[in-house]
Amino acid sequence: MEEFGQCQAGLPLPAPERKQRASIVIIEDGRLLLMHRVKPGKDYYSLPGGNIKRSETAAIACVRETREETGLNVWLVPGPLWVLESESRTEHVFVAREHRGMLRLGGPELAKLSPDNLYELVWLDAEALERVKLRPKSLRPHCLALLEEAGQAGA
Repeated sequence: MEEFGQCQAGLPLPAPERKQRASIVIIEDGRLLLMHRVKPGKDYYSLPGGNIKRSETAAIACVRETREETGLNVWLVPGPLWVLESESRTEHVFVAREHRGMLRLGGPELAKLSPDNLYELVWLDAEALERVKLRPKSLRPHCLALLEEAGQAGA
């Protein structure tokens, strides 16, 4: 049998489509904005963001998802800063050059919020970021470098 299986005619089935996600790095006062997720058996942090719809570019999805999840309007540094590949998805990570608005949880995250399904927006500095479980793991060195860079620029 082929790697992705076969249909009845013996032709290979197409590979499953990879999920495409867009996320945002927002730094303010030496801290990074993250989404803290707690659900049964899981406790982790991730960048705000979400799935890219078929009709969207990664940048448009990033702006939309950020506004939905955080209430913030963002202006992006041109182009994704990183494109991270994992087993099941591709994540396009952008950086906000500017953000405005009142931080508040919204969108599907607010609708799904319950005692067993926590979504919480938090600001973490580099020291705190070192101690938490960040998803995907490959983000940590990149985010720490950006926090350090922002700290040097503000000094």
